[in-house]
Amino acid sequence: MKKTLSCVALASVLCSSAFAIGGPSGAKLDYAITGAIGEVVVNPYDTAPLTAVIKNGGYTLSNAKVTIVPKQGGQVISYKVADKHLRTHGGIPVFGMYPDYQNTVEVEYDKSYKGKTEHIKESYKIYAPAIYLESAGTPNQKGALFDKIEVTKPASAKFANRLYYVNNFVNKTGKGTKVVWNNPAGGAIEWNYSPNNFILDTKGEVRWYLEPSKIYDL
Repeated sequence: MKKTLSCVALASVLCSSAFAIGGPSGAKLDYAITGAIGEVVVNPYDTAPLTAVIKNGGYTLSNAKVTIVPKQGGQVISYKVADKHLRTHGGIPVFGMYPDYQNTVEVEYDKSYKGKTEHIKESYKIYAPAIYLESAGTPNQKGALFDKIEVTKPASAKFANRLYYVNNFVNKTGKGTKVVWNNPAGGAIEWNYSPNNFILDTKGEVRWYLEPSKIYDL
């Protein structure tokens, strides 16, 4: 009898523990919420590692504003988010983080739930990973996006918040060149250079880049 009761008690403890972490079935958000709404998803669409979405957590959001606090001597990025984009992304889209750095992201927004609306200001700490792109394996490539960059003429205060989009490509990789086509010349296969697209601020810092592996499969 004692042995039977012990087994029942043990089973009860195990079941309670299982349900405490979400249970054997059913939905549960097993993530530490760091703010007043939902979870933080970095690189939400697998193509831009320096972006994130702070999910809405099921609340209705409006009138949002995002500010990426700059590094010392760096350039601030600050922008408002239209309500339609808050709905499109299911939260607040974050753009312009520094790579390999714990970014401070300040947000403010109106949060509505059950007929009540409150204005919230909060700050998030979000680490964005270092820049990674496939290497071409050629001796003239010395960096993922570029060898080095130097700002020779600082931007005036009027233009300090400008961003510069670089649309480039790098040498073909060994992965995508082992092919022979029948025609003597022509065809898109000749143009299988790896994309090299990124955005710089006026301090020469990378604030966005395309990680193309999901859409450019060699």
